[in-house]
Amino acid sequence: MLDTTQILLFAVVTILTVLLVFIGWQIFQILGEVRKMLQKFNTMVDGAVNVTGNLGKSFEKLSGFGEGVQAVFSIFKLFSGKKEKKDDK
Repeated sequence: MLDTTQILLFAVVTILTVLLVFIGWQIFQILGEVRKMLQKFNTMVDGAVNVTGNLGKSFEKLSGFGEGVQAVFSIFKLFSGKKEKKDDK
């Protein structure tokens, strides 16, 4: 027949098995949540990269516009400088 130690050993093994299965399931659920969180974080980082890229392009365009305005003013200075020199002669 079954001894007391065998019954106790069987009960402990059964309880530990159930506990380990439960803990494993909880870890699986936590890792699934971490995966979802990392996917959302990745989406936010991609959005931030797009925004900063667009800002960089905008600043480049603004810089080009500023250089164009500066070129126009330098041309105006050349023409205005020539008129003053003609008046002096």
